[in-house]
Amino acid sequence: MKSMLFEINKKRWLTLFLVALSATIFRLILQAFIPSSGNNPFPPSAIVKAGLLIPSFTIYALITYFLLAVVFVIIQGRLPGTKIKKGLMFGFLFCMMWCIYLFEPLPHVSSTSLTELFAYPIVDGISLVFLGLLLGKFVAVDSQLSGKVYINLNIVPLMAIPVCFLVLRVFCYSIVHIYSSFTTNPLGTMIWAVASGIWIGVLYLFLRQGIKIESPMVKSLFFGIIVFGINLFLFNFFITLVFESDIADLIIRTMADIISVTIGVYIYEEVYSLMILARSK
Repeated sequence: MKSMLFEINKKRWLTLFLVALSATIFRLILQAFIPSSGNNPFPPSAIVKAGLLIPSFTIYALITYFLLAVVFVIIQGRLPGTKIKKGLMFGFLFCMMWCIYLFEPLPHVSSTSLTELFAYPIVDGISLVFLGLLLGKFVAVDSQLSGKVYINLNIVPLMAIPVCFLVLRVFCYSIVHIYSSFTTNPLGTMIWAVASGIWIGVLYLFLRQGIKIESPMVKSLFFGIIVFGINLFLFNFFITLVFESDIADLIIRTMADIISVTIGVYIYEEVYSLMILARSK
């Protein structure tokens, strides 16, 4: 990881910053189109009370997009396709992940208007695709690598990721009692957890070629913590800027998802290796 970061020269660091800044400005512009019902489910945060939401939001978004850009630089070299294709794929994969997470059936969602409920996934999704487009245009390089993804060979090991995600989420819902609608809407919550796990599996399926690590253990840790984890942490903790939040609950749900995805990716790699070995005999 350290050597990967050293490969990013000073000029590229500046490019990453400018790309992240452009995506942040774009996101701020789109924020003006999001309607507010004024029906806030939680008390306002200290940041809101102090009138510092806009500068805090700007800095937070800049950090989020910048770190996503760094992740892209680390993995894009081994991803197949043209540079624009790489960037758009990266942006779309995280766009869909954010959208799915924003549709988690939490208790306060019932009091949110449909317009507001759909506005944030659309705006955040468009912003991430725009970030991916900028990364493809100004950061990525074209690749001649073969990029065919063999779904039939991946489907069995890929199931490890949604299964691990679902199991640990159910544990957190029923035993740890993280904030959820599991008791009032168990079916909807389970469907959401399965959908989330499947999409995270798709995310890994398309990005795994970019991870230049052979060890299944190290590869799973890299994806779980760096590619998936940093993004999830920044996504989950954004709410603390706006509302008073249960920090312990946010930490538990974030760590649980990172752990489940890391375990799922490790199982995926081990099973995939066994399947390749069996085919070669």
